[in-house]
Amino acid sequence: MLMGEETFRACLSAVARDPRAAALFCDIDGTISPIVAEPDTARVPAAFRRALTALAHHLGLLAFVTGRELAEGRTMVDVAGAAYVGQHGFETMRPDGETQGAAAAEPYVAAVQESARRAGQLAVRLPGLVIQNKRLMFDVHYRNAADPVAAREAIEDEIVAPARAAGLAVATGHFVVEVLPPLPVNKGTAVTELLTARPQIVTALMLGDDLTDTTGFAAVHEWAAGATGRVACALAALTEETPTAVRETSDVWVAATPGVLEALTQLLAAVGG
Repeated sequence: MLMGEETFRACLSAVARDPRAAALFCDIDGTISPIVAEPDTARVPAAFRRALTALAHHLGLLAFVTGRELAEGRTMVDVAGAAYVGQHGFETMRPDGETQGAAAAEPYVAAVQESARRAGQLAVRLPGLVIQNKRLMFDVHYRNAADPVAAREAIEDEIVAPARAAGLAVATGHFVVEVLPPLPVNKGTAVTELLTARPQIVTALMLGDDLTDTTGFAAVHEWAAGATGRVACALAALTEETPTAVRETSDVWVAATPGVLEALTQLLAAVGG
């Protein structure tokens, strides 16, 4: 643990007092799944899956909140009894299996796909770009480009600027740019909705590593501030690529995914698992 050990221990104590009144929200890539060069090869290690499966039996809510498509995130994690949020909140599956999509995003699909077409053309000219098309949105990964700086500049000129001109939103992360509908939907809104539906929750933890996770950090903090007795903890998995905003909006810092596993292990011990 790199920072915030006292804060984390206070949160563990709150969870231990009433595990069924606690919620744990986890990002996937970079948090419980190590960052890899090819996004399609990312995996959640067995040790994480074991800890998370055990926690699902003790906590009031376990939810995985990812930018990946819901089905893909669910397959990666494969923990029963959890909620899954895909595409930054545009898709949700409750613990009982009921799914919900964001109908408000449908009018933007044509513009998103036109932008994705331009991204595909750029990828032909710049080997190393990886396009993940999720229909409602798409990602352009440029970590493997021969010159990532030049690739980012080309993405800004040929994808980001036209997408914004078309009224679409753009998000950024670890060597990735994402184009999506311009709607007030994000990981934070998903976290807020899940917490609002469960008034019995009094302790909430959000684990993440990238800019999109800061909305989740803000959501648990705002939720905790909304009522006396609530406890919130935002835990960030740090690497040399961690954006400053992630550090500034989190309460606890751990060393990348190994640090997250240690935190999950301590959380499991706190609930008697």
